[in-house]
Amino acid sequence: TVNQLDRVAWQAVPIILLITFLIGAIISQQGIFHFRKFGAELYSVDLVGILVLREIGVLIVAIMVAGRSGSSYTAELGSMMMREEVDALRTMGFDPIEVLVLPRVLILVIALPILTFLGSMAALYGGGLVAWLYGGMSPEIYLERLTQAISVTHFKVGMLKAPFMGLVIGIVACAEGLQVKGSAESLGLQTTASVVKSIFLVIVLDGLFAIFFASIGM
Repeated sequence: TVNQLDRVAWQAVPIILLITFLIGAIISQQGIFHFRKFGAELYSVDLVGILVLREIGVLIVAIMVAGRSGSSYTAELGSMMMREEVDALRTMGFDPIEVLVLPRVLILVIALPILTFLGSMAALYGGGLVAWLYGGMSPEIYLERLTQAISVTHFKVGMLKAPFMGLVIGIVACAEGLQVKGSAESLGLQTTASVVKSIFLVIVLDGLFAIFFASIGM
């Protein structure tokens, strides 16, 4: 479990920070570019803050994790199926679900909220940097507007989604890995299916959460 935490969470931090930083910067730049026509550049801060904390932050991180860790899980378990290591575990009296699947799924449930938090902070920083360099907005004004635009509710909405997305990615990745047959072609097909299904389900889940939170007024 500790090994999986290092691989899934710690080693993923640099690429997650880079991608989310760039996404935040792009949203900010586009917001300033279009709001400038109406003399309302300040509203680009609202756009960045709410969009990153509620939707984009967790969604980008989940998609990155599905492509990075989900495919890795499928390939690992698939290789073990090909070499009959899973059958060997059963022969020795171990439950493959308990030994192989549970730690991986558990770590994704723990790691995704942490990565989402770090990614959201990086995106907000990227948005602030662009607002300063491109929009001429001082960091003080950006932070003041950000604190007015966002609330704890927006932060909660994004963070509440993260464990469920981690659970979905983990279950799909491990299930696809355990369906691998004895050929390399099967391994490739299941790994592809794992990533595609994970990303699809994450986006569907995000949409369902959006409808749910809107219905309860969050």
